[in-house]
Amino acid sequence: MHNPWIVTAVALVACFAALPAHAQQKIGKAAAVKPEAHGSVAGQLAPNSDVHANETVKTTSGGQAELQFVDNTKLSVGPMSTVRLDKFVYDPNKRTGAVVVNASRGAYRFITGVQDPKSYEIKTPYATLGVRGTILEVVIVKPVRTGHIHPVRRTVARR
Repeated sequence: MHNPWIVTAVALVACFAALPAHAQQKIGKAAAVKPEAHGSVAGQLAPNSDVHANETVKTTSGGQAELQFVDNTKLSVGPMSTVRLDKFVYDPNKRTGAVVVNASRGAYRFITGVQDPKSYEIKTPYATLGVRGTILEVVIVKPVRTGHIHPVRRTVARR
């Protein structure tokens, strides 16, 4: 006859082993993907794929992704781009929170959602941009090497 404590312990271990190590917070969806983009959490992105906090999205040489977050923020990711969705906090009742995006290479178009524009921060290898308008376009030409400074080719802020 089996000890009931051992059977219970084995059953609990089996249950917890089946759970993910940590569930990622869903922060939005891929509105469009042409022809392909990949997320570090979601895997291959397709229209209506969930995107998550702390997810890195990468596109190929012909790839593009249009991401829409739950606060109606929109992020267009151009070809050969890498962006990490570092932080996303949003209280829909107060329409407040914080969004931090880390763009390390490629081209992006960022349109703020319903939060105060001061709630958004775009980090690049060259600088951290505070958003004060509603639309921001950034092109990062080359990855930064330690000790070298390469200027951002184009940054346009529109109100």
